[in-house]
Amino acid sequence: MNATDQLRAALRDLEAKARERELDKKIESFAEQADQFLRTAAGRAGDFAAENRERIDAKLAQAGASVDSRTEGKYHSYVDRVRAGVLSGVDWVAEQRETAASPGPRADSPESPESSASAASSGPGTSSGSGTSSGSGTSSASTSEAAAQPEDRAER
Repeated sequence: MNATDQLRAALRDLEAKARERELDKKIESFAEQADQFLRTAAGRAGDFAAENRERIDAKLAQAGASVDSRTEGKYHSYVDRVRAGVLSGVDWVAEQRETAASPGPRADSPESPESSASAASSGPGTSSGSGTSSGSGTSSASTSEAAAQPEDRAER
């Protein structure tokens, strides 16, 4: 028996053991649990991003002003681009709470062309304007909660 035959025999033995222990069912169950966990995590992260967007924007503005004052505005355009990119990412994470609630296409079912095209064009690196948005993803309740919190925490 040569090495190739030995490998084939070992592979057949492994496949038989996998069927015997029903590994495919266990893997499917694990994948479903992991999917649910990740959807919950994405929803929570999206809620947090949506609820704290104004605070993030304010802190980015504060940091930008600090950089501008220390560099006499030399890096203002870079700071603005970073701020726009961060806010775009925050908005993208906030949008994930809607998509996290609905299950996505399964690996064994074909994905529709519209959903694959929209998934390809969304993400934190893509933007259709200046990269900033005017409070998208925030509700009036979270806005009033943010307004009730102290604006400047730098004193702590």
